[in-house]
This record gives sequence, C-alpha cells and structure tokens, in this order.
Amino acid sequence: MFVRKAEAGVPASAPGCGWYLMAPALAAVGVYGGTVWTVRSWASCPLGNDASNNIGLQMMMPVVWLCVTVLLLLLQLALRRWPLGSGRAVMWLAPLAGAVALTLLYRWGMGWPYHPPGGGCMEGYPLFPFTGKTGPSSAE
Repeated sequence: MFVRKAEAGVPASAPGCGWYLMAPALAAVGVYGGTVWTVRSWASCPLGNDASNNIGLQMMMPVVWLCVTVLLLLLQLALRRWPLGSGRAVMWLAPLAGAVALTLLYRWGMGWPYHPPGGGCMEGYPLFPFTGKTGPSSAE
C-alpha cells in the first residue's frame, strides 16, 4: 500500500488537482436544474418566461454559472487549507452540499409568481436573482 507523507501545510489526505474540476461541473448541473425549476414555476404567467421564449434565462445562465463556480472553488480552497478532519468523504461531499445550497439559493432568488384570485398572473421573473419581479404589478 502506498502512503503519502504529509508536506508542509498540506494534509496527507488532500485531494488532487482533479478535485477542482468538480466545481464547474457541479455548478453547471445546479444552474441548469435551478433554471429548469424556474421555467416550470413561471410557465403559467403570460409575462413570465414564455413571453420571451426563455431568452432572458438562457442569457443569465452563464453569469450565474460563473458566480456559482467561483463560490464552489473558494469553498474547495478553504477545505484544502483548513480540512474538516473527518476524512476524504467529507472533502468530496462538502462541495456537493455547497452546490445544492447555491442551487436552492438561486431558485429562491428567482421568486414565484403571484396568482390573484379571479385574475391572471401579471408578473415576470426577475432579470437576475433577488433583483425583483418585472411586469405591471411590480410598479404598484
């Protein structure tokens, strides 16, 4: 069995460089999943994403992917610098948990449509997470 000795400042169980490739992949899956969830949530609103054929969401996806990737890479760098001490499994599961949390945060930031009783939805999804809804009812 090959046992690697710990170098100065790097624990013996530190993952290799391929570990950092996980961040862009997890970010892509998370952003895609959050966007699909947003599309399905806003599909019933005429000013939602159906009116623009989802072009607003599609153009926003690369920006959100970049933001999520940077945050996941920072999490991975922090885990490498200050390992949790629970072993390699936690080093691999922590970025996954971070990606799930960022996906939920992205979806929460895109909001949900409001359907008033007896009336139709007159809102559109935000242009970017947490920036507020668009449409006639947002001006009230």
